[in-house]
Amino acid sequence: MKRFLQFLKKESTDFRTPLLVAIVAAGIINGIGVMVAVQAVGSLQPGRINTSAFILFAACIVGYWISKELVLNRTTIILEQIIERLRLRILYKIRETDLLPFEGMDRGRIYATLSSDAVGISTSAGLVINASSSLVMLIFTFLLLASISVNALMMTVILVGIVIVYYMRYSRYVGEQLACATTKENEFFENLNGLLSGFKELKLNRDKRNDYFGEEIEQVVHATNVHRADAGKAMNHSLLIAHTYLFFTLAGLIFVLPVLSPSETSIIPMLVPVILFAAGPLADVVSSIPALSKAEASIANIYQLEEGIDRRIEEMASIAGSPSYLPPPPVFATLKCEGLAFQYPNGGQHPFQIQPADFEIKAGQIVFLVGGNGSGKSTLLKLLTGLYRPASGRLLLNGEEIHENNVTQLREMFSPIFTDFYLFKRILGRQSADENRIGELLARMELADQTSIVNGRVTNLNLSTGQRKRLALVLSTLDDRPIHLFDEWAADQDPVFRKYFYEVMLRQMAREGKTILAATHDDHYFHVADKVYAMEYGRLMVYQPAIRQT
Repeated sequence: MKRFLQFLKKESTDFRTPLLVAIVAAGIINGIGVMVAVQAVGSLQPGRINTSAFILFAACIVGYWISKELVLNRTTIILEQIIERLRLRILYKIRETDLLPFEGMDRGRIYATLSSDAVGISTSAGLVINASSSLVMLIFTFLLLASISVNALMMTVILVGIVIVYYMRYSRYVGEQLACATTKENEFFENLNGLLSGFKELKLNRDKRNDYFGEEIEQVVHATNVHRADAGKAMNHSLLIAHTYLFFTLAGLIFVLPVLSPSETSIIPMLVPVILFAAGPLADVVSSIPALSKAEASIANIYQLEEGIDRRIEEMASIAGSPSYLPPPPVFATLKCEGLAFQYPNGGQHPFQIQPADFEIKAGQIVFLVGGNGSGKSTLLKLLTGLYRPASGRLLLNGEEIHENNVTQLREMFSPIFTDFYLFKRILGRQSADENRIGELLARMELADQTSIVNGRVTNLNLSTGQRKRLALVLSTLDDRPIHLFDEWAADQDPVFRKYFYEVMLRQMAREGKTILAATHDDHYFHVADKVYAMEYGRLMVYQPAIRQT
């Protein structure tokens, strides 16, 4: 209970005295209504209505309804706002995390925590808060033994039937809102997968990163919150109807039954407790106990995930954050590294290392990086793009050393297609795109019959691996960044298209002023490159000089 209360206090300032008073008031009014009913039983007279008791009882019904609905609706909104803030807070931290600590995160846990744990808190906490007023009511009530009357049973069945019909009517609306919420929830998970799987692509492009977060994450999370809140309020209303049937039944037994069947007046005192406890306030309290445990477990999971993210970031380095203003990327001239070295943390007895390496690429050049699997090519590319921080050595962009406060400028130079690239379902970071240019690129990549881009959205992503890489190249070209990075791009292309890529496309891109950095195994095309570097067991060396043929 302590963790649950601390959670509410920390995550929302809306759980203040007025709401707490309303929670207590709902339970007290409910209990008073029951007491009025019990007392009215003792003063019943055949053929007459106790007017003062009836008015007081009716006032209790109105007071209970208003206070209870206020509590439930306000609680629903507050809890959904808490979940929205929790999700976005954790996702903001993930967005700003460097690649290396990000790669060490358990994605399954991220999905589970942001989905089932977050929703579990909303559901369980609502049950616990609802049970609070039920507990107050139980203080004012007691159990009595009763017998059954046919007329009372008929009346109860009719009233319950009316409640069921009304309840089902509201249930349809609840179902519609939950269906909308589920659709948005599925969209959220899909977009969340985009954030996680396309992390490198977003990390290297601030406009894409902000665009994707604003349109695909924030808006969907907020829309999910709105639908769930509307569904929750409608469900609260229907539950109130189901719960308050007790009052209508009591009103029928106490104020109507004596008029319809005066001979059964004497058994009414035995019927009232049965109807009282048919509503199940005790069940609310009992069911809140496992709900409270579930809520506290979910709270612990969420905070552990968030603390784990913070800890991984802190373990990397104690560094100053990036400046709030980021100047536009400079015109690319050279990228050079001097004695650049890297080692994965916690690498075991024989950790993989990038040996101190010297490397240089100039604007307009085509540079190949070759080596076997596991030689360190992909790791070196992550160092050169600023996704990994070097253990030692210097990385210089246009002669200026790269550090934490300007690493974003380096990242903004690249338009990458990594081996584990991710295709986003729309063009990010742009308000508009040249449709003629898009059509030309799709035709060149032989994709015009397979997919298209309409209003910035890709119409079909269900493509083969080779086609997906070609589509990635189209989108990469639209980024119009000075350096194109290809990590084994041609590995899944047929021989004809592979030759076209090396002999035609790369040369054309170089003529257009683009710089090419490509990891490859295709030694038949080394002549296309201006330079060829080789990686072997983490050691970088010049493979052989090559002159580009024109």
